[in-house]
Amino acid sequence: MRIFRTLILLTGAGLLLPSPPEGWRAAEQGAPEPSTLELLTSAGAAASDAASFCSRQPEVCSVAGYLTEKLTAKALYSASLVWGWAERDAPQPAEASGPFAAISVAGDVPDALPAEQAGQSTLGLDDLIPEWRGPQKGG
Repeated sequence: MRIFRTLILLTGAGLLLPSPPEGWRAAEQGAPEPSTLELLTSAGAAASDAASFCSRQPEVCSVAGYLTEKLTAKALYSASLVWGWAERDAPQPAEASGPFAAISVAGDVPDALPAEQAGQSTLGLDDLIPEWRGPQKGG
């Protein structure tokens, strides 16, 4: 397993490295840049080779299938353990319904205001809106 972790780490590091500029060390390499058609042809050949790999090496594919099943089972089991741990520590849903049903208040809650104090504001809507003042003349 250590070699797989190392391989994944090195691949990720290689992908994160910046690409050199176009002309950097091109004269030293001497290999011409392949055309788009050559790139597509080689990609098609690699894909057909990969597709026929299991017909040429059935033992390798059966072992790979076994390992895939084991890794999938391990991943699902680990996810279920994490999910169970998260669900166990989660607060239980409240009995009431609605968007604020799960909100609880801890500590001292003040008593409600008496009915005679509840509406003491005598300001109307017109009183709350300030008068319009035009722009001041600069000068």
